Amino acid sequence: MQHFLKTALSIALVSTLTAVGCTQKPPAATTDAATTGTTSPSPAEAIDRLRGVVEPATAKKPYRIGIAVVQLADDYWKGMVYGLVDEAKQSKVEIVRVLAAGGYGKTSEQIAQLEALEALKVDAVILGAADFDGYDQVVKRLTDKGIKVIAAGVPVNSKLVSLGVTMDEIEIGKTIASYICKQDPKAEVITLPGPKGPAWNKLRFDGVQAGAKDCPGMKLVGNTFAGDITIEDGQSQASDMMIKYPEAKYIYAAAGGLGTGAGLATKRMNRVTKVVTSAVTAKTVDLIKDGHISMVVSEPGILIGRSLIQYTVRLLNGDPMPNLKKGDPIPYPQFLIPMFELTADKLPSYNLSNYDQPPTGWQPPASAQAAAQ
Repeated sequence: MQHFLKTALSIALVSTLTAVGCTQKPPAATTDAATTGTTSPSPAEAIDRLRGVVEPATAKKPYRIGIAVVQLADDYWKGMVYGLVDEAKQSKVEIVRVLAAGGYGKTSEQIAQLEALEALKVDAVILGAADFDGYDQVVKRLTDKGIKVIAAGVPVNSKLVSLGVTMDEIEIGKTIASYICKQDPKAEVITLPGPKGPAWNKLRFDGVQAGAKDCPGMKLVGNTFAGDITIEDGQSQASDMMIKYPEAKYIYAAAGGLGTGAGLATKRMNRVTKVVTSAVTAKTVDLIKDGHISMVVSEPGILIGRSLIQYTVRLLNGDPMPNLKKGDPIPYPQFLIPMFELTADKLPSYNLSNYDQPPTGWQPPASAQAAAQ
C-alpha cells in the first residue's frame, strides 16, 4: 500500500512530457516536448552533436522512454536532460516523462518515481540514481516486466542494470591529482570529497588519493565526506577548511556547485588557494578567468544525455553495442565519455554550449520541475 500511495502521489506531482504521436491525451498542465522553452537552435543543426563518440542510430519502433534523474539544480543534470530530450527527437523515440528526485540521498522519492514509470509501461528507464544502494528491488520489478534500465551519469548498485553511460570516476580523480602535482608536487591540498552515500564521489576520491600517492610530497587534508554538492556547501566547507589549513595551495572539490562554491570562497577571502574540480556550472568560466578555479574536468552533460539515448536505442533495437567496458567495481558494462581538462588557456576555443551547458533560457520539461519542488 505504501508503494501504491507513493506512486499515486508522484504521478499527481508531475506533468506528462508528451511527444508527437502519443496515444494518450495529456491533461491541461502537461508540457509537450516541442514546447519546452528552447531558445537556441538544436546543437544537431550546427555541430557534430555526438562529438564522434558513437554513430547515430534511429529507433526501429516508436519506443517509449522514462527518465528519472537526481536533480535539476545544476548545469550538469540540466544539461543531461536537455541532451536526452533533444536526442530523442533525433532518434525518433518518445520521452514519456522526466522526473527529478530533488537531490542526492532522496532514494525513497526516486523509487516512487520509478514505480510511476513502471505503471506507464515504458520500454526503458534512464536512471540517474540519487544513491548507489537501495535500488535492486525496484530495478528487478522493472526488468521482470521487460523494462530495460540504463544508468545515467552516476553508478547504481544493481547487476540487473543493462549498461551505464558515464565517465571513469577513478580516472577523473587521478587526472585532478596529476594536474596539481604538475603545478606543485609538494602542495598541501584541501579535499572536499562531497556527500556520504553516492559511489561516484567515493570512486573519484579514491582516484585523487591514488594520484597523491604517486606524487611525492603532496599532502591531502580534510578528507571528510559531508553535505551535498551545492554552491552553499562549497562555500561553507572551503571557508572552514582554509581557516583550518591556511597554508593549503589547492582545493579539490568533487564536482559542480561544490567547486563553484569553493572558488567563490577563495575569492571572498582573497586567498591564492586554487580550486581544481569537475563539471562546469554557470559561474565556472568567470572563476577560471579570475584565477580562482585552476582546472575543471569537463563532464559534458549534454553529450552524456545524447549518448544515453543512442545506447538505449541500440539496446532496444538489438543492435551492436560498441565500446562497452567492464564496469568493475560497477556491476554492469559502461560506455565511458572521454575526458577534457578545461583551463584558462583553452577557454577561447572551447564552446560550452555544444556539450556542457544547455542553451540560454532553456528550461527542463514541466514534469521534471514539478517533481523537484
